[in-house]
Amino acid sequence: MNEVTKATRRLWKSAQLFIGFYTDQRGNVRNQPKVWPPKNANATIHSDPKVQEAFLEVRADDRSTTRDVQIRLQQDKIVLRRDSDNIGWEGIVVEDDCVAIRVNGIWVRIKADGAITRETDDDTTYIDADGSVLKKTEYVDAMMSGDGVELSRRTPDTIAAITEDGVIAKARD
Repeated sequence: MNEVTKATRRLWKSAQLFIGFYTDQRGNVRNQPKVWPPKNANATIHSDPKVQEAFLEVRADDRSTTRDVQIRLQQDKIVLRRDSDNIGWEGIVVEDDCVAIRVNGIWVRIKADGAITRETDDDTTYIDADGSVLKKTEYVDAMMSGDGVELSRRTPDTIAAITEDGVIAKARD
């Protein structure tokens, strides 16, 4: 398959706008939300998505190769989600100052200043806007300055650092 054929492959076949009502008219939480497609294809974005939410269902053309996508519209963010099959992205959250992507169980957040966070169940890695890197795990915190001049490592028992002034390594009190 050539690049042009790949680029023109049809992924999506339809999109439908819905409004989900998660509470009844008295404010009681429903076991299952009442889902309604507005006749005029226009929906107000409610201030509390736990009460009412507008969302778009985008159907895949070929469900054996592509999964359906749900686009949730909220006052402070847009959320794209699809069922996980451990291949590709599972969710994307778009906020005013941040975009977060969940891929194979890993969250990657990109802030407006260019800082990036990668978070798993076991560790978190931060890349600050200045290029400095901080890695946190259950056992160690490690840091490298943006210019690469300073390195440090802290464990429950020891601390070690390389700076312009030299090397420091000692047991922690």
